Amino acid sequence: MSTATYLRTADVPLARLRPFPGNAKRGNVPTILESLCRTGQYRSLVVRQGDGDELTTLAGNHTAQAIAAHGPGDCGLNVTVDGEQRPCGLCLNAPWEPVARCEIVTCDDATAKRINLVDNRAADQGDYDERALAALIAGMDGDLAGTGYSDADLQDLLAPVDLDADVDAYEPPARPAAATRPPADLPPGPAPGEPAPPAPDGHATVLLTYTTAEHDEVAAHMAAARNALPTAGTPVVVLHALRTLTATLNARDAARDNLAVDELLAVAGVAA
Repeated sequence: MSTATYLRTADVPLARLRPFPGNAKRGNVPTILESLCRTGQYRSLVVRQGDGDELTTLAGNHTAQAIAAHGPGDCGLNVTVDGEQRPCGLCLNAPWEPVARCEIVTCDDATAKRINLVDNRAADQGDYDERALAALIAGMDGDLAGTGYSDADLQDLLAPVDLDADVDAYEPPARPAAATRPPADLPPGPAPGEPAPPAPDGHATVLLTYTTAEHDEVAAHMAAARNALPTAGTPVVVLHALRTLTATLNARDAARDNLAVDELLAVAGVAA
């Protein structure tokens, strides 16, 4: 049998579930438990029925561990949502024996391993639209319990991204003329083959190397950033340039070949 065949959905006592042998994933059980207590079990475990009554968890092993960590009985946890007290999403603050909602399937050994592997791997291979993620988190109005995120995570996401910047509606001005050399107030870098001077205390040196063909474009972008931040020192200008690159890669329309310099600064949240 090279595919999994669905049998039924059932609430299964946790004591009957066997963890997948050799499961390589190491999940964040406390985060999952916090989610379960806040929102309940919103996703079923995928469980393989073997010979007799044997039930093996293929996907959701860490959810099972989180339910086990909650344990039987009333955990005493409740939360306030919109001024209303709500009970734990698992035990409902009542006598309770740990159970898990399961989608029960049959399959051969190779398929069982394949399901376990892809369930763990697929999440690793995903990515985020950080602007959309920041907007979702910000839309929670500070109530981040059970989301896996914190206020600090939101601040990290907002640092390089201006949620109010409307990139698609932005009409970029003409590109500034390419500079042939860095602004005069930038200190010269080390000569080729010479080491960079030591950084002052509390600072670190970052060496950025460009080809000759890239030099004028880099200088033009640095000049635009310096014009937008006239009182900033060179490290701040470079930092905003890096944030600009990150924001652009995450936010721009894939169909567009490039963005104007001033538009890049707007995407990065730097007001010109």
